[in-house]
Amino acid sequence: TEIAIVGTALSILMGFRVDAAYKRWWEARIIWGAVVNNSRTFAREVMGFVGGQNYDIGKELIYRQIGFVESMGKHLRKQGGIDHLNRLLSAADYEVVKAKKHVPNTLLMMNLKQLADLNTQGELSTYLLVQMETIIQNLTDELGKAERIKNTPFPVPYGYFSWLLVHTYACLIPFAMVKELGYLTIILSIVISFIFLIIEQIAIQIQDPFENKPNDTPVTTIAKNIEIDLREILGEMPLPKPLTPKAGVSM
Repeated sequence: TEIAIVGTALSILMGFRVDAAYKRWWEARIIWGAVVNNSRTFAREVMGFVGGQNYDIGKELIYRQIGFVESMGKHLRKQGGIDHLNRLLSAADYEVVKAKKHVPNTLLMMNLKQLADLNTQGELSTYLLVQMETIIQNLTDELGKAERIKNTPFPVPYGYFSWLLVHTYACLIPFAMVKELGYLTIILSIVISFIFLIIEQIAIQIQDPFENKPNDTPVTTIAKNIEIDLREILGEMPLPKPLTPKAGVSM
Protein backbone atom coordinates (compact mmCIF):
# COMPACT_ATOMS: atom_id res chain seq x y z
CA THR A 1 0.00 0.00 0.00
CA GLU A 2 2.75 2.44 0.95
CA ILE A 3 4.67 1.80 -2.27
CA ALA A 4 1.46 2.30 -4.28
CA ILE A 5 0.92 5.69 -2.65
CA VAL A 6 4.52 6.65 -3.41
CA GLY A 7 4.06 5.46 -7.00
CA THR A 8 0.95 7.58 -7.41
CA ALA A 9 2.72 10.68 -6.07
CA LEU A 10 5.70 9.99 -8.32
CA SER A 11 3.41 9.60 -11.33
CA ILE A 12 1.92 13.04 -10.70
CA LEU A 13 5.40 14.54 -10.32
CA MET A 14 6.61 12.91 -13.56
CA GLY A 15 3.52 14.19 -15.35
CA PHE A 16 4.47 17.74 -14.39
CA ARG A 17 8.10 17.01 -15.34
CA VAL A 18 7.25 15.89 -18.88
CA ASP A 19 4.70 18.68 -19.32
CA ALA A 20 7.26 21.34 -18.38
CA ALA A 21 9.79 19.87 -20.82
CA TYR A 22 7.22 19.54 -23.60
CA LYS A 23 6.14 23.17 -23.22
CA ARG A 24 9.72 24.28 -23.88
CA TRP A 25 9.93 22.05 -26.95
CA TRP A 26 6.55 23.17 -28.28
CA GLU A 27 7.28 26.85 -27.73
CA ALA A 28 10.47 26.41 -29.77
CA ARG A 29 8.44 24.91 -32.60
CA ILE A 30 5.92 27.78 -32.45
CA ILE A 31 8.81 30.25 -32.67
CA TRP A 32 10.17 28.60 -35.78
CA GLY A 33 6.70 28.48 -37.30
CA ALA A 34 6.56 32.26 -36.88
CA VAL A 35 10.00 32.55 -38.53
CA VAL A 36 8.63 30.61 -41.52
CA ASN A 37 5.61 32.91 -41.85
CA ASN A 38 7.57 36.14 -41.40
CA SER A 39 10.23 35.03 -43.89
CA ARG A 40 7.63 34.32 -46.56
CA THR A 41 5.89 37.62 -45.90
CA PHE A 42 9.17 39.52 -46.06
CA ALA A 43 10.16 37.90 -49.37
CA ARG A 44 6.72 38.49 -50.87
CA GLU A 45 6.75 42.18 -49.93
CA VAL A 46 10.32 42.62 -51.13
CA MET A 47 9.44 41.24 -54.55
CA GLY A 48 6.18 43.16 -54.66
CA PHE A 49 7.55 46.54 -53.61
CA VAL A 50 11.27 46.40 -54.46
CA GLY A 51 12.11 43.50 -56.74
CA GLY A 52 9.66 44.55 -59.39
CA GLN A 53 11.69 47.69 -60.02
CA ASN A 54 15.13 46.33 -59.16
CA TYR A 55 15.41 42.54 -59.15
CA ASP A 56 19.04 42.52 -58.01
CA ILE A 57 18.28 44.48 -54.85
CA GLY A 58 15.28 42.28 -54.12
CA LYS A 59 17.45 39.19 -54.54
CA GLU A 60 20.09 40.64 -52.22
CA LEU A 61 17.51 41.31 -49.50
CA ILE A 62 15.96 37.86 -49.80
CA TYR A 63 19.32 36.09 -49.81
CA ARG A 64 20.18 37.89 -46.57
CA GLN A 65 16.91 36.62 -45.11
CA ILE A 66 17.82 33.06 -46.10
CA GLY A 67 21.19 33.65 -44.43
CA PHE A 68 19.45 34.96 -41.31
CA VAL A 69 17.37 31.79 -40.95
CA GLU A 70 20.38 29.51 -41.43
CA SER A 71 22.47 31.59 -39.03
CA MET A 72 19.70 31.64 -36.43
CA GLY A 73 19.69 27.85 -36.28
CA LYS A 74 23.49 27.65 -36.03
CA HIS A 75 23.54 30.46 -33.46
CA LEU A 76 21.06 28.62 -31.22
CA ARG A 77 22.97 25.35 -31.54
CA LYS A 78 26.27 27.17 -30.95
CA GLN A 79 27.72 25.94 -34.23
CA GLY A 80 30.37 28.52 -35.02
CA GLY A 81 31.57 29.76 -38.39
CA ILE A 82 29.92 31.63 -41.25
CA ASP A 83 31.19 29.60 -44.21
CA HIS A 84 27.60 28.66 -45.01
CA LEU A 85 26.93 32.32 -45.91
CA ASN A 86 29.50 32.37 -48.72
CA ARG A 87 26.90 31.25 -51.25
CA LEU A 88 24.34 33.84 -50.14
CA LEU A 89 26.16 37.11 -49.44
CA SER A 90 28.18 39.47 -51.58
CA ALA A 91 31.90 39.73 -50.81
CA ALA A 92 31.37 43.10 -49.10
CA ASP A 93 28.52 41.80 -46.94
CA TYR A 94 30.51 38.71 -46.03
CA GLU A 95 33.41 40.82 -44.79
CA VAL A 96 31.05 42.90 -42.64
CA VAL A 97 29.38 39.84 -41.13
CA LYS A 98 32.73 38.13 -40.49
CA ALA A 99 33.68 40.88 -38.05
CA LYS A 100 30.45 40.63 -36.04
CA LYS A 101 29.68 38.44 -33.05
CA HIS A 102 25.90 38.14 -33.50
CA VAL A 103 25.45 37.11 -37.14
CA PRO A 104 21.62 36.80 -37.31
CA ASN A 105 21.11 40.23 -35.76
CA THR A 106 23.69 41.72 -38.13
CA LEU A 107 21.89 40.36 -41.20
CA LEU A 108 18.58 41.82 -40.05
CA MET A 109 20.26 45.17 -39.47
CA MET A 110 21.82 45.10 -42.94
CA ASN A 111 18.42 44.48 -44.53
CA LEU A 112 16.82 47.29 -42.56
CA LYS A 113 19.61 49.70 -43.51
CA GLN A 114 19.19 48.88 -47.20
CA LEU A 115 15.44 49.38 -47.00
CA ALA A 116 16.01 52.71 -45.23
CA ASP A 117 18.41 53.74 -48.01
CA LEU A 118 15.78 52.90 -50.60
CA ASN A 119 13.34 55.10 -48.69
CA THR A 120 15.86 57.96 -48.64
CA GLN A 121 16.35 57.58 -52.40
CA GLY A 122 12.60 57.76 -52.95
CA GLU A 123 12.36 54.17 -54.21
CA LEU A 124 10.34 52.92 -51.22
CA SER A 125 7.58 54.85 -49.48
CA THR A 126 7.74 55.50 -45.74
CA TYR A 127 4.54 53.51 -45.25
CA LEU A 128 6.07 50.43 -46.91
CA LEU A 129 9.31 50.93 -45.00
CA VAL A 130 7.42 50.88 -41.70
CA GLN A 131 5.46 47.81 -42.81
CA MET A 132 8.61 45.90 -43.73
CA GLU A 133 10.42 47.07 -40.60
CA THR A 134 7.58 45.52 -38.58
CA ILE A 135 8.39 42.15 -40.15
CA ILE A 136 12.06 42.57 -39.25
CA GLN A 137 11.01 43.47 -35.70
CA ASN A 138 8.90 40.29 -35.56
CA LEU A 139 11.91 38.25 -36.64
CA THR A 140 13.99 39.94 -33.94
CA ASP A 141 11.34 39.04 -31.36
CA GLU A 142 11.31 35.38 -32.43
CA LEU A 143 15.10 35.26 -32.29
CA GLY A 144 14.99 36.68 -28.76
CA LYS A 145 12.36 34.16 -27.65
CA ALA A 146 14.46 31.29 -28.98
CA GLU A 147 17.54 32.67 -27.21
CA ARG A 148 15.54 32.84 -23.98
CA ILE A 149 14.82 29.12 -24.20
CA LYS A 150 18.42 28.35 -25.14
CA ASN A 151 19.94 30.46 -22.36
CA THR A 152 17.52 29.42 -19.61
CA PRO A 153 18.48 25.92 -18.44
CA PHE A 154 15.80 23.58 -17.20
CA PRO A 155 15.73 24.04 -13.38
CA VAL A 156 18.45 21.78 -11.99
CA PRO A 157 16.67 20.85 -8.73
CA TYR A 158 13.52 19.92 -10.65
CA GLY A 159 15.39 17.65 -13.03
CA TYR A 160 17.80 16.23 -10.45
CA PHE A 161 15.26 15.34 -7.78
CA SER A 162 12.91 13.82 -10.36
CA TRP A 163 15.79 11.63 -11.51
CA LEU A 164 16.71 10.76 -7.90
CA LEU A 165 13.15 9.85 -6.91
CA VAL A 166 12.61 7.69 -9.98
CA HIS A 167 15.80 5.69 -9.34
CA THR A 168 15.09 5.41 -5.61
CA TYR A 169 11.59 4.16 -6.34
CA ALA A 170 12.97 1.62 -8.83
CA CYS A 171 15.27 0.26 -6.11
CA LEU A 172 12.47 0.03 -3.51
CA ILE A 173 9.84 -1.70 -5.65
CA PRO A 174 11.24 -5.25 -5.34
CA PHE A 175 11.36 -5.07 -1.53
CA ALA A 176 7.71 -3.96 -1.41
CA MET A 177 6.42 -6.77 -3.65
CA VAL A 178 8.63 -9.78 -3.05
CA LYS A 179 6.65 -11.08 -0.07
CA GLU A 180 3.39 -11.28 -2.03
CA LEU A 181 4.59 -12.02 -5.57
CA GLY A 182 7.73 -14.08 -5.13
CA TYR A 183 9.63 -14.56 -8.40
CA LEU A 184 7.10 -12.49 -10.32
CA THR A 185 8.56 -9.51 -8.49
CA ILE A 186 11.54 -9.56 -10.86
CA ILE A 187 9.43 -9.14 -13.99
CA LEU A 188 6.94 -6.69 -12.50
CA SER A 189 9.56 -4.46 -10.89
CA ILE A 190 11.52 -4.30 -14.15
CA VAL A 191 8.39 -3.29 -16.09
CA ILE A 192 7.34 -0.62 -13.59
CA SER A 193 10.87 0.78 -13.31
CA PHE A 194 11.21 0.80 -17.09
CA ILE A 195 8.02 2.85 -17.48
CA PHE A 196 9.16 5.52 -15.03
CA LEU A 197 12.69 5.62 -16.46
CA ILE A 198 11.34 6.02 -20.00
CA ILE A 199 9.11 8.91 -18.90
CA GLU A 200 12.14 10.55 -17.29
CA GLN A 201 14.21 10.03 -20.42
CA ILE A 202 11.52 11.57 -22.64
CA ALA A 203 11.60 14.72 -20.53
CA ILE A 204 15.42 14.85 -20.69
CA GLN A 205 15.41 14.46 -24.48
CA ILE A 206 12.94 17.28 -25.22
CA GLN A 207 13.65 19.83 -22.48
CA ASP A 208 16.43 21.55 -24.47
CA PRO A 209 15.24 21.91 -28.09
CA PHE A 210 18.37 23.57 -29.53
CA GLU A 211 21.13 21.10 -28.66
CA ASN A 212 21.63 19.49 -32.10
CA LYS A 213 20.19 16.18 -30.93
CA PRO A 214 17.70 13.84 -32.67
CA ASN A 215 14.71 15.17 -30.71
CA ASP A 216 15.52 18.85 -31.26
CA THR A 217 13.31 21.28 -33.09
CA PRO A 218 14.45 20.47 -36.67
CA VAL A 219 15.87 23.93 -37.40
CA THR A 220 18.13 22.80 -40.25
CA THR A 221 15.23 21.20 -42.11
CA ILE A 222 13.00 24.21 -41.48
CA ALA A 223 15.73 26.57 -42.72
CA LYS A 224 16.08 24.58 -45.94
CA ASN A 225 12.31 24.63 -46.50
CA ILE A 226 12.31 28.42 -46.00
CA GLU A 227 15.13 28.73 -48.54
CA ILE A 228 13.10 26.73 -51.07
CA ASP A 229 10.04 28.92 -50.51
CA LEU A 230 11.99 32.17 -50.82
CA ARG A 231 13.86 31.09 -53.94
CA GLU A 232 10.52 30.16 -55.47
CA ILE A 233 9.20 33.66 -54.67
CA LEU A 234 12.29 35.01 -56.45
CA GLY A 235 11.37 32.90 -59.47
CA GLU A 236 14.54 30.81 -59.40
CA MET A 237 14.73 27.41 -61.05
CA PRO A 238 15.59 24.68 -60.31
CA LEU A 239 14.81 24.84 -56.61
CA PRO A 240 16.95 23.14 -53.94
CA LYS A 241 15.71 19.77 -52.75
CA PRO A 242 14.27 19.46 -49.23
CA LEU A 243 16.42 17.67 -46.67
CA THR A 244 15.40 14.05 -46.16
CA PRO A 245 15.26 12.57 -42.66
CA LYS A 246 18.19 10.34 -41.71
CA ALA A 247 17.19 7.19 -39.86
CA GLY A 248 13.76 8.79 -39.42
CA VAL A 249 15.20 11.93 -37.79
CA SER A 250 14.91 15.46 -39.19
CA MET A 251 17.66 17.78 -37.97
